[in-house]
Amino acid sequence: MMPVIRIPDPLYKRLQNLAVPFEDTPITVIERLVEEYESRQDKKSSLSSANDVEPQNFNPVEPPDLRHTRVIYASFNGEILRSPNWNGILDAAHITAYKQGLSPEALVRLTLSNAEKGEKTDNGFHFLPEISMSIQGVDANLAWRNTLHLAKHIKVPVEVHFEWRDKEGAAYPGEIGKFAWYPK
Repeated sequence: MMPVIRIPDPLYKRLQNLAVPFEDTPITVIERLVEEYESRQDKKSSLSSANDVEPQNFNPVEPPDLRHTRVIYASFNGEILRSPNWNGILDAAHITAYKQGLSPEALVRLTLSNAEKGEKTDNGFHFLPEISMSIQGVDANLAWRNTLHLAKHIKVPVEVHFEWRDKEGAAYPGEIGKFAWYPK
C-alpha cells in the first residue's frame, strides 16, 4: 500500500508554479525536486572530497590523457556549470561563443567538433536550442581540446577540476587534476 500525503494548498500552489502544463503531475514535480536536491548533495560531496586533496595543476595546452576521468567542477567565462561533464563544458563554450557574436555558420567553421546548423539528433549529435546548432558528442580528450580552442578564440577563462577513476588505463588512477586557462 502506498502512503497518502496531504499537501497544504499554499504548498500545492507552489508546486503548480514549477510544473510544466499538460506534462507534469504532482509526483513528477516532486521527483524533479528530489533529483535536483540529490544532484546538489552529490556535487557538494564531490567538491568537499576534492577540496580535501589539492588538485595537481596540469598544462591545459599539453594535457595528460583524460580517458577515465570525471569532471568535479567547471567554470567557463566565469560561470560555474551545474552538473558538468566534458561535453557539457564544450556545449557551454559553443553557447558562449555564439553569445559573443559568432554566427552559427562561423561557429561550425571554427569548432573542432562535428557540428551542423539546425537540429540533428542521430549519430551522437545533440541539439543546442540556444544557438540552433547540433554538436556531436566526443571523448574527454577532444572535448577539452575543443573547449580550450574556443576559449582561446573568444578570449574567456576556463577552469576544470577532474578526477581519474581508479581504472586500468587511467593516466593517474584516483588522482585529482586541474586545468586553468586565462586570456592574456
